[in-house]
Amino acid sequence: MDPDIRQTLTAWLERESLDAVLLTAPASVDWASGHEISIETGHNPFAGGPNVLLVERDRATLLHPDCEAPDCAALQLTGLAYASYTPDDSFAPSRHYRETFKELIAGQANLGVELNSLPADLADLFGAAQRVDGQLDPLRMVKTPRELAAIRRSLDLCDHAQAILPGIVRPGRSEMEMWGELRTALEARAGSRLPFICDFVSGPRTGDIGGPPNNRQIAAGEWILADIVPRLGNYWGDICNVIPAGEPTARYRELKKIASDALDFATSLIKPGAIAGEIDRQVRDFISRAGYPPYPHHTGHGLGVCYHEAPRIVTGDNTPLAENMVIALEPGVYFPGECGVRMEDIMRVTATGAEVLTKHRQS
Repeated sequence: MDPDIRQTLTAWLERESLDAVLLTAPASVDWASGHEISIETGHNPFAGGPNVLLVERDRATLLHPDCEAPDCAALQLTGLAYASYTPDDSFAPSRHYRETFKELIAGQANLGVELNSLPADLADLFGAAQRVDGQLDPLRMVKTPRELAAIRRSLDLCDHAQAILPGIVRPGRSEMEMWGELRTALEARAGSRLPFICDFVSGPRTGDIGGPPNNRQIAAGEWILADIVPRLGNYWGDICNVIPAGEPTARYRELKKIASDALDFATSLIKPGAIAGEIDRQVRDFISRAGYPPYPHHTGHGLGVCYHEAPRIVTGDNTPLAENMVIALEPGVYFPGECGVRMEDIMRVTATGAEVLTKHRQS
């Protein structure tokens, strides 16, 4: 458990006059415990319920199935396992989960709970516990030094992706073929399997913002819109660029320039105290003044244990930026059914402005 995160949670408990908090939202558990939650395998059929973390002022305890026991000693946590997989007819993970869950919270009279992520059949166990759903999300916005280091490692994969894509994108290749080559290269660099989210589209599909790759073959003069979002460890990276197949066309150069100029302008607005929604408004005005249609998505978002988290750079978000927040900015220009371009960088809010963490546009 990151000592700075532990300190943040202890201070929050004191402010809320609570003795302990039960974290149940996957992002909260992932952030506070450091335990890497599996994504690609989906729901564990042997789990009786979600992993939860009980944070007290002097310790933290992770409830987990015995079939996926984490290294709690390395995470500086206490582990509490319940029986999950069995090779006989005693298989009853839900019952074992409830029994061990009761053991976890026994004696907790002054407890805060994230109830929204728990099975309904556990609600009767909490009595007068204080609901704290959503209250911990703002604590994740400002990153600790360890979190920043983890995000930089994920962004190294993102920059590597953009560095090798020009050698992968060629006329006549399918989106799936190119994506498969890219993914293999990134996993080889990481030395492990990686969860991914990606927009990887070509030709007219770029005008529809994004989507997963398919068997469409890219033609000369078209481009790939590549928004690559890998998770390494507990933290996500994010990066978007457009890569031409063959010689770049005048249309490609035009749209990439306006999206890049909008991204540079957005980056210039990042500083402590800047209001998220005001940044969104100014960047949209920049695109409009240049004579291009509005983009139908956010201008940016926070990045961390979730690939999209607070603060959101959208209309109506009144969050003031603070030092060591990590922000993705990604303005775009789209013509549905024809073509589209989006450019994205990730940055850390510094004491005076922004440190751009992604390097692909600087090389």
